[in-house]
Amino acid sequence: MSNTTRGRCAPDRGPCSVIPPRLSRTPGGRPPPPQATAMGSEFPGLTLSRYRVDGRQPAGISSRTLLTPTVRSTLRQLALSALAAMVCSGLSPAPAYAARGPVSAIDMTHPLITRLEAAAQATGTMQATVDPTPSPTPTIPLTTLNPGPQREVFGFVSAGVIADPGVGYPSWDFSMLSTVAYFAEHVNWDGNIVQSGVGWAVWNSSTRVALINRAHSQGVKVVLTLILADGKANQPVMCSGLGWGDRTIAQGIQQMTAGGADGINLDYEGQNATCVNGQTSQSMLISFVRKMRAAMPAGSYLSMDTYSGSGEGPDGFFNLPALAPSVDSFFVMAYDMEYYNWYGQPAYCSQMCLGPTAPLTTYFYNDTRTAAEYTSTVPASKVILGVPYYGRKACVGPGNANAYPTSPLVAEDYLDAAAEQTYSDTAPGTYSIHRDPHDPLGQERFDDWLSIANKCTRQLYWDDFASLGAKYDLVNRYNLRGVGIFTLNYGGGAPELWCDLRDHFSAGHVPASATVDAQQTSTAFTLTYAAGQGCGVSAFDLQLQDTTIGQPWIDVAVNIAPTTYVNQTYSGTLTINGFSDHAYQFRVRTRDGHGYIGAWSPPVSTWVLPGATPAHPFRGMYTLDAYGGVSPDASPGVLGTAYWPGWSIARAGHEMPGPEAPQSGLVLDGYGGLHAYGPDITAVFSPTYWQGWDIARDFAFLPNGLGGYLLDGYGGLHPFSVSRSVGLRSLGTGPPPPPTVGGTYWQGWDIARKVVVFSDGTGGYVLDGYGGLHGFGVGLPAPPNPKLTAYWPGWTIARDVVLIPGTHSGYVLDGYGGLHPFAAPGEAMPPSFTDGPYWQGWDIARGVWLLPTSTLGRPAGYVLDGYGGVHPVGGAPAVSPTPYWQGQDVARDIWGA
Repeated sequence: MSNTTRGRCAPDRGPCSVIPPRLSRTPGGRPPPPQATAMGSEFPGLTLSRYRVDGRQPAGISSRTLLTPTVRSTLRQLALSALAAMVCSGLSPAPAYAARGPVSAIDMTHPLITRLEAAAQATGTMQATVDPTPSPTPTIPLTTLNPGPQREVFGFVSAGVIADPGVGYPSWDFSMLSTVAYFAEHVNWDGNIVQSGVGWAVWNSSTRVALINRAHSQGVKVVLTLILADGKANQPVMCSGLGWGDRTIAQGIQQMTAGGADGINLDYEGQNATCVNGQTSQSMLISFVRKMRAAMPAGSYLSMDTYSGSGEGPDGFFNLPALAPSVDSFFVMAYDMEYYNWYGQPAYCSQMCLGPTAPLTTYFYNDTRTAAEYTSTVPASKVILGVPYYGRKACVGPGNANAYPTSPLVAEDYLDAAAEQTYSDTAPGTYSIHRDPHDPLGQERFDDWLSIANKCTRQLYWDDFASLGAKYDLVNRYNLRGVGIFTLNYGGGAPELWCDLRDHFSAGHVPASATVDAQQTSTAFTLTYAAGQGCGVSAFDLQLQDTTIGQPWIDVAVNIAPTTYVNQTYSGTLTINGFSDHAYQFRVRTRDGHGYIGAWSPPVSTWVLPGATPAHPFRGMYTLDAYGGVSPDASPGVLGTAYWPGWSIARAGHEMPGPEAPQSGLVLDGYGGLHAYGPDITAVFSPTYWQGWDIARDFAFLPNGLGGYLLDGYGGLHPFSVSRSVGLRSLGTGPPPPPTVGGTYWQGWDIARKVVVFSDGTGGYVLDGYGGLHGFGVGLPAPPNPKLTAYWPGWTIARDVVLIPGTHSGYVLDGYGGLHPFAAPGEAMPPSFTDGPYWQGWDIARGVWLLPTSTLGRPAGYVLDGYGGVHPVGGAPAVSPTPYWQGQDVARDIWGA
C-alpha cells in the first residue's frame, strides 16, 4: 500500500474492512488474549461510510434527510460497519513509540461508538452551528438544588449538537441530571490538545457558556471530556500521549477552569502494551491520572471511562484498584457487547449476528456480570453503569432473533429507532416488535420490518424504556453510584426516557399541586391537580378536609390516573361535591410505577357559599359495602369509624335525620354494633349486642334523630340512642326511645329483613323475607298492615322497603329489581315504575332509596345493585361518579337526604 493510501480507504474500493477476531473460550470461561492485528489508524473498527442506507441520504447512523440547518445528532451522519473496518481518516501522524506485545482479552471489550463520535469530530465530518465570538456573559457558579436524582445521572453530549433545540440541552429535563460530560476535546500524540475541529470550536464559544449556565442554574455539573484512543497492538499513540501527559494536564485544567467547568472526564481508550521506555501503558496511565488529580483544583470532579470487562482483572489497560484512589467515578462503557458475544452462549452464531448491545444477563458479556465484577474490585460508590441510547440494524434473511446481517450494520439513535415503524421506508403492515428470547430479564427489544428501498427485511436491536428500566433496576440493586448515558442527544427530549430515569432514581420527588376557586356558587365544582416535569407519575391521590365541621383528611380519590399530558406536565380534573355553607381544603400527592409515594402538596381552600345551587336533587347519597365502607354517590365524602376489610359483616347504613343530613349517620354490623360516620354522632347507646352471632339485620332512626330501633333476624326491635353535636357544638344525648307496640316476632326463625319508621314518628313496618309488611307503633297502638301488591310465600326474595316521604306508603324491592307498591289504609296506591332496572332470574338488587322531593303521586329515586350500580327510577336523573365493584356482589345499602 502506498504512503498516500496508508490508513485510508481507496476511493474506488468502497469501505475497507477486516473480520473481527474471534475470542475463543478457555475452560475457565475467560477469553484468551487474541493475536491483535495492527491497524493503520488510531481508531480501528470504524468506517465513515459514504454508501446509502435504506435508500436515505448518504452515510448516517440513522442517515435520514436533515430538515434543519444544524445536524440533529452525530448518529445521523455516520455509519458503523458490523464487520469492523479501518477509519478513512486520522489525527496527526504519531511516531512508532512502543514495542509490540500481547493484548489482554479484557481490552478487547472496548466500545466502538465513542471512537466513532471522536473520529467524526476530529475529521470534520460532524457539522455544527457555533457562535465563534467569545461570550460577554460569564459562566455562573454551580448552585445546589434539592431534591434531585437519588443516584448520579451522568450523560454525555456530542459537541456539535449541544444547543440543538430538538436533542441538545434545551430539550433536557435538568432535574433528572447530575453531570453532563461535554464530548470532547482531542489529545494528540504529543500531549497537546488539538486546537481545531468541532470539539475545540464549540467549547471555546458562547455555546459552551449557555450550556454551563443552564446546567449550573439547575444544580448540574458540566465536565470536559479529553479523548485519546489507540487501537494498534503496540499502542504508539497512547504511549506517546501518556509520555507527554504533563502537557495534557496543564492544558486540560486550563480549558476546564477558563471554561467554568466542574471537572474533567478522561476518555483514554487503549490496550495494555509495553512502551519503548520500558513502562507499560497501564502503569503510565496510572501515573498520568494521579498527576491529573493532584493538579486539579480542590473540589473538581475527575471521572474516567473504562471498559465493561475491566473489572475482570488487573491485566488490562485499566487497573481499577490502582486508579480508584485518584478518580471520583468510573464511567463503565457497558455497550457494543454484540461484537464480543455473537459466537458464544446463548446465541451460538457461526459468524457475526445481531444481538443486544448491552444485555442484562445470559450473554457472556453482560451488565450484571459487569456490575458484579466492578463492585468486587472497587467501591460501588465509584461505579457508573453506562447505557446506550442507540442500537444497531441491518438487512437480514429470516427475521429471527440474532439474525445474520446481509448488509453492513448501521447504528441508530433512540429517536430514530422509536420512529422506524412510521417511517416512509417501512412497508405498511410489516412491522413486528419482539423481546430478545435469550435474555428475558433484560427485555432488550428487536424489531423486524420490510424496507421498501432495500427490498429486504431489516432487523434492529435497541434499548427502549423497558430494557433501560431493567438496567436502572440493576444499578439500584448493586447500589452503584449511578447510571451513565451515551449520549443524551441520541434521546433528546423524549419524555419516556426522562420518565424512566425519574421512575428509578427520583421516586416520590415529583412535586404535585392542587388548584380550586376560592368560592363556589354550586355544590359541585372542579378541582385541578397536576405534577410538573411529566415524569415519575403514574397516578395521584387526592384528599379533602371539611374545615367547617373539623373533619380529618379523607380520601377523595386513590391511585387515580392523570387524564392529560401537556408540556411535560401530567394533570387531571375531578368534580367535587360539597355541602352549602361549608369550607373545604384539598391536597394531592403523586405515585410512581414502583410503589413510591410523594409528599402531600400544600393545601388549597374553597368555600361553598350559603344558598349555592344544588347540583343534584339531594344533599347527599351514599352506598354501603359489605366491609363497612361508606362511599359517596356524587356527594361529599364522609369519614367512617369502622371498616372490616375482607369480612362481609356490614348489614345496613342510614343517615341521622336533621338539617345537616346526610353528613352523619350510622352503620350496623351483623352482631348489632352501631358505628358512626360523619362528625355529628359522638356516642351510641345500645344495650343490645350479640357477640359472635350474625343476627342483626337493619335499624331505623326516629325523625328527631335522637335514637331509633335495631332489628334482629327474628323480628325483635331494640331501642338505641345517640349523643349528637353539630360542628363543634354538643347537643347532648337523647333519651332512649320507648319500646315498640305490637309487631310480629318469629322465635328462632331468621326471616326479618328490614325496618322503616314513619316520618311522623308514630310507628313503622318490618319487612319479612317473603315480602310481608308488619306494622308496629311508637307510643301508640300498631298501625294496620298496608295493602300489598306482591308477596312470595316460601321464597325469601324481598330485599328492601322504602317509604314515600310524608306517607305510610311505599315500595318493596325484590331481588330481581322489581319495585312493588304498597298503600296504608286511607292512602292511594303509589304508581308502578316503568323505567327502573330489572334482572330477570338474577338476584342482584340490594337496596332502594327515594328522593326527598318524592310525593305519593310522583315518586322518584334509585335502585342499588350488588356491584354498586345506581339506577334511576321514576325519572330521577342519572348520577356520577358512584362506586362500582365489577363482578363483586358487595354493595349492601343505599340512603341519602
